[in-house]
Amino acid sequence: MTCFIFTNALIPVKETRTLKMKHQSFYITFIAHLVSTILLLGACSNHPDTSDISSRLAKAEAIFLAKEADEALAILLELENNLDKSVPDTLKYKVLSRIGGIYYADFKKDKADLYFKRAMMIARKCENEYLSGALWNRCLTLSNNDSILILLKECMDVSRQCNLRYTEVMAGVNLANAYAQLGNRNKALELLDTMREVIGDDRMLKYEYSFALQNILIADKQFDKAIELLDNQKVEDLNLFGKLSRFQNYFTIEMERKQFFKAVSYRDSIDKIKNEIDSIEYDKKLLKIESDFLSRLDKERAYRKNTILIALCVIILLVYSLFWRIKRAHMMKRQLELNEQISRLNLRIVQLTETHDEMSPSSMGEGNVNVEIIQKLRLNRELFMSSPIYGQLQQLNLRRDADSIDKALAKEVLDAVIGQFADVCSNLRQLYTELTYDDALYCSAIYVGFTKELASVAIGSSEDALRRRKSRIKQKLPTAVFEALFGTKL
Repeated sequence: MTCFIFTNALIPVKETRTLKMKHQSFYITFIAHLVSTILLLGACSNHPDTSDISSRLAKAEAIFLAKEADEALAILLELENNLDKSVPDTLKYKVLSRIGGIYYADFKKDKADLYFKRAMMIARKCENEYLSGALWNRCLTLSNNDSILILLKECMDVSRQCNLRYTEVMAGVNLANAYAQLGNRNKALELLDTMREVIGDDRMLKYEYSFALQNILIADKQFDKAIELLDNQKVEDLNLFGKLSRFQNYFTIEMERKQFFKAVSYRDSIDKIKNEIDSIEYDKKLLKIESDFLSRLDKERAYRKNTILIALCVIILLVYSLFWRIKRAHMMKRQLELNEQISRLNLRIVQLTETHDEMSPSSMGEGNVNVEIIQKLRLNRELFMSSPIYGQLQQLNLRRDADSIDKALAKEVLDAVIGQFADVCSNLRQLYTELTYDDALYCSAIYVGFTKELASVAIGSSEDALRRRKSRIKQKLPTAVFEALFGTKL
């Protein structure tokens, strides 16, 4: 008997696999480099190095000393926006404390307090010389007496350890002042005596000492001594807060003495100074600087966010594409392997078929040819299941009513089965001569998973006719082959 075989073209699997692996490796490397580049750009964009921060901070200091607080604030706010974990704590402290200092000089205590508080938290990670200034700045904007007492004590002790005389005296004098206001006169005087030994010839420290002593004298109703200290002060040496404190002390003394006419004149001076504080000229400039910076910052954040989202979308698309490329390559590799196995089976079936004519039909029942044909059926089914048309078959199988099955689609799936199993169907008919073409086609359809309803629609026969066909096929095929096609032995 002559056996007609469809020979599958063999492709050098190893060479193809190597080329695809190289392509996939390049693709993965490209995505990895793209991700790292995007992350690097996101991490480095608008983040100056330490030397740049130091130089720009020095520039802001110089501009502030030149009475250009608005320009200095613009530089400092930009630096604050770029502070990250890589920036040393000492630089973070300097930037935040300087911003707080600008707001404090502009009499915006609430905003100054926010920055002084952050600066103090960072200063606690630094050396004591930074902590000393941070504690003092924080005391300037606090309004809670208990917190002020705690911080002033700590500031005085830390400053003494670092030999920072100015901060030690300022903290000590203000602590004495706080004790005086709380009614602890002896503690206040004792502390002032200690500070007097440290003051030396510093004029500003002497003024601070004088104001603290004045408050104690006023509380003790020693008005003449307090007036003497007030008269010795030079008004031109005092800032607005110093002038305000001076006139407030005059006002308090005259009110206690019942000298209301003089008290009213001092009250006018107090109101005048307060109005002057409230009408600082560069107040609006700072607000504009803040507004412009926040507007620009929002735009930068939106731009960065959009850039990251676009980058993520690109990465997702690339990864998705890579996934399907790998999956497709894997399927192609598997198909090539199956084709190679089928080709070897074709040769084996030819060898077995050559001896078929010399053997009696009874000896074919459990022969090697049955094993080979079953193996070939299995390989062809695996190839068919890896094709896209198999998904359509699964969808059609969900419909249990024959009338609801799309006939055109059912025919299309059946044509795909014919294309895949043409070779093996030819082998079945040549080995088992009683099997018709329709029998072999029905076997193939059932073998790949057609339901009885779908098979009826695709083949164009009733379900009863197909049941009878199955019964006839059972008589024509060896038991092993029939069970492989219709039963459980796959």
